[in-house]
Amino acid sequence: RLKVPPSINQFTKSIGKNEAASVFNLLNKYRPETAAAKKQRIKDTAAATAAGKEAPAKVPCQLKFGLKHVTTLVEEKKASLVLIACDVD
Repeated sequence: RLKVPPSINQFTKSIGKNEAASVFNLLNKYRPETAAAKKQRIKDTAAATAAGKEAPAKVPCQLKFGLKHVTTLVEEKKASLVLIACDVD
């Protein structure tokens, strides 16, 4: 019998329904902004800069997705939480 390395064995367990609901609530807070919201944020920043006021903070924290993008973030050690769907091969 082959021994499975711990770094791969961690992917054999899935979370329950209650834990999944709490994860989805967490991820909903970091949903990427819509095109209209981004346009409004840029417009507000430009107006504040033109008026000589201090510009608002940077881009808000967002959820990142996509296999290649997430892989790059993990390699650069910028990813703090990575979730994988159970039906992905």
